[in-house]
Amino acid sequence: MVLTGHEGGVNSVAYSPDNRLIVSGSDDGTTRIWDTRTSEEAMPPLRGGEGTVWSVAFAPDGRRVASSTQGGVVCIWTLLAGRMTQKRLCGHSKGVLSVAFSPNGSLLASASWDRTVRLWDVETGQEVAVLCGHTDDVNAVTFSPDGSILASGSDDQTIRLWRSDTHKPVGESLCGHRGDILSVSFSPDGRTLASGSADCSIRLWDIQTAKNIGVLLGHSNWIQSVRFSPDGRSLVSAAADHTVRLWALRGDEAEHSSVTLDGHTNWIRSLAFSHDGLNFASASDDHTVRVWDAGTGQPAIEPLLAHKSVVYSVVVSPDSSFIVSGSDDRSVRVWNARTGASILPPLLGHTRAVSSVAISNDGHLIASASHDHTVRLWNAHTGEAVCELQGHEDEVNAVAFSSDAALIASGSNDYTVRIWDVTTGHQLDIGPLRHIGGVYTVAFSPNGQVLAAGDNTGRIHLWHVDHGQPIREPLWASYWDIRHIGFSPDGMRIVSGGDDETVRVWDIITGQPILVLEDHSNWVRSVAFSPEGRFIGSGSDDGTVRLWSAATGAPVATLYGHGDPVRSVAFAPNGRFIVSCSIDMTIRVWSVDVAVSVDSETSGVRVPALVSTKVDGGWLLGRTGQLLLWVPADYRVYLEMPPCTLVIGRRRVCIMTDNVKLHAGEKWTRCLVP
Repeated sequence: MVLTGHEGGVNSVAYSPDNRLIVSGSDDGTTRIWDTRTSEEAMPPLRGGEGTVWSVAFAPDGRRVASSTQGGVVCIWTLLAGRMTQKRLCGHSKGVLSVAFSPNGSLLASASWDRTVRLWDVETGQEVAVLCGHTDDVNAVTFSPDGSILASGSDDQTIRLWRSDTHKPVGESLCGHRGDILSVSFSPDGRTLASGSADCSIRLWDIQTAKNIGVLLGHSNWIQSVRFSPDGRSLVSAAADHTVRLWALRGDEAEHSSVTLDGHTNWIRSLAFSHDGLNFASASDDHTVRVWDAGTGQPAIEPLLAHKSVVYSVVVSPDSSFIVSGSDDRSVRVWNARTGASILPPLLGHTRAVSSVAISNDGHLIASASHDHTVRLWNAHTGEAVCELQGHEDEVNAVAFSSDAALIASGSNDYTVRIWDVTTGHQLDIGPLRHIGGVYTVAFSPNGQVLAAGDNTGRIHLWHVDHGQPIREPLWASYWDIRHIGFSPDGMRIVSGGDDETVRVWDIITGQPILVLEDHSNWVRSVAFSPEGRFIGSGSDDGTVRLWSAATGAPVATLYGHGDPVRSVAFAPNGRFIVSCSIDMTIRVWSVDVAVSVDSETSGVRVPALVSTKVDGGWLLGRTGQLLLWVPADYRVYLEMPPCTLVIGRRRVCIMTDNVKLHAGEKWTRCLVP
């Protein structure tokens, strides 16, 4: 379950005692209460009026909710007669980062940037005590299960224990972390305390001896939250590395193990177990709260093999049987173009993002360009590394094979284009070919005699491959960056896309633009002619892939599906499909025939109604804007609908229809379950 509605990062989350509600606090200044059965808000947002809500908590009786804000105010909300009343507790001089109710619900503890922990009487709202001793911001506070001890964690890298009745310290501070302590949690039996820190470690402490009895390592960034499960047999942790880890705790520290749960796309700030231990919730800077199955920590469907980060470049093999992709995860991958199955293990070796990939016309070699300043060659059949081409002095943004597969061209932020002999791996003497700006794209003409390159000054340069001399003055599109170029099949035209949000088609002889295509609403990252020269494909930061008539420039089709900017498009040599990749970490295969043959008059027919739909606010919209289907947030990026024939990502979601189960038009209310 994904709870969406906050308009800012979500900092804190907690379950009600009966597990039917979740409360969350956000940077948008609201405290929200959600129904765990429907994932909808149970009431209007609660606003304390003091900026960011840092922490929230449910009282043991389920009738009260506490929240704390950046402005230093603590609020206690009480449900009375169907509405929430507010009680403001004032005393802290700076923001309050954590609040916690005592097990009997009589006290509320708050921890603040003012370096104090304060105790409040819940009924009266009066301040009971101020606990001083930390020498830096106090980030976390929690009561032991019996309510006798209060633990607090601070930027001074210590944990302090306090008697809740006498308000006195219990023993010496717990020391061992080498970073700010951001979260503390007692085990259900009260004997162990877990702490999460900016030093990327979780420590387990024996409360009786005040000794460190275990260190859990695995996260790669600040650990923002740790929570014991209600049975004490597991621990869940969340971090700034965008992951949640579920730890199985066993008697021996060496036997502790964990599974990693992916899904959030930004820092995860808070965790909370349901009281029955079946689920836990996580709150993130990606504006969402996610609810997880705590039984195994594994998703119900195992993730498919996929890139783990932004996919920057795709290309299709000469026989149209496989797709090659390059990603920010530093890998090159090879996929079956029909099934999406991974054909080879990831091709690893680059130490930074893979920005561009290319396949030789004989299908034997793959070239990859990287921000690690190198170009690498791989055997396309075995995945073995062939050689590494070194010489660029900055990030390499583009790579291309000549038509005879004898040469490779590469373009870099070092303002040069370099030409390499594929057999020897050496640079040709005619290079490097110099620009006055960083080079983003390179392409050989179909006959291999001309090399073109586009740069961040808005210019496209054309050179004779034989001697490296310019064919003519550069084609100057604008002052905006040229992101990608491609030759027409006859070699007489070049298509370009750039940051001016336009696609341009140039006559190489005259140097004049023939067509200017302007329907994209953001940067155009990739362009290509179809093999027979009938269409132009383009991918943009507006999240769409578009098809245009190469003869007239008229729009032919807009392909919706990617949830984020599209970074690369490539036609299959057989002309039957076009492939795209995106920041959303997916690769999509689109049927060209289906995309260009959609009849707007068929929008009432079952399956054609799904063609050329787009997602708006979670709804699939038909061609005339009618609501077809609401799709949960997690599913949207993996939807596979006509004309999309394949999604290569961590999931794959197909929508099918039939006349029996589909409720459409005036019958749609039949799907409502009261």
